[in-house]
Amino acid sequence: MNNSVPPVLRRAFRLHSYEVDQKGRARADVLLSFMLDSAWAHANNSEFSYDALRKEGQLWVLSRFFSAFHAFPKWDDEINVETWSRGTDRLFGLRDFVIHSDSEEKLVSATSAWLVIDRKTSRIQRIDLLHSDFPVQKDKHELDVRLEKLELTETSRTDFEHIVRYSDIDVNNHVNSSQYVKWILDSFPRSVLEEKDIRSLEINFLSEAQVGDKVIVSTSNQGDYFYCESIRENDGVELCRAKVSW
Repeated sequence: MNNSVPPVLRRAFRLHSYEVDQKGRARADVLLSFMLDSAWAHANNSEFSYDALRKEGQLWVLSRFFSAFHAFPKWDDEINVETWSRGTDRLFGLRDFVIHSDSEEKLVSATSAWLVIDRKTSRIQRIDLLHSDFPVQKDKHELDVRLEKLELTETSRTDFEHIVRYSDIDVNNHVNSSQYVKWILDSFPRSVLEEKDIRSLEINFLSEAQVGDKVIVSTSNQGDYFYCESIRENDGVELCRAKVSW
């Protein structure tokens, strides 16, 4: 067992003025960025760190993600993000998260599935955390959810357009996962964002976007959920799809 890596990593974050919405509460994309940062930190002292994979010409990518929002922290609140590995399922590395307030109120629960891909070819690489010395909490499930491919149906849609800019790109030279969440939220009418609270978000990340790409985010209402599809305009490649409840 790698004693330098704790079974569960706990990190504290404080919410700044630029990380909250007009109601003074944390945006969903910001909370996702805290979780992504915590995942990176947990793997940092292992063979699955950013630097270790980079030497092998590989990188982690978030493939599937589901979060349930119970309550939202406010500007200047300190929150604690906990994360742990649940091992692997086929080619996916599984990781869960929970966010608590400083008084231990549960704010967000989340589960995720990750892939390791080749940096040059984007081909999926085989991983097996269960046979490494990385600590695994196989039976510690934050949510009773199995992440599957989201299915969309054809309905009337509203569209939101975004040109990928330098500020959207992360250290892996593609759009950061949290930016897609920001675009998804921006695709909703202002009245929805001002009057309702997001209760759950499920998202599949399917392909990469880079600087200069024009992305069309189409949103449709299907029963109790809204479905969002992000497509690169010049070649029609689907970048991600999401399912949102308010």
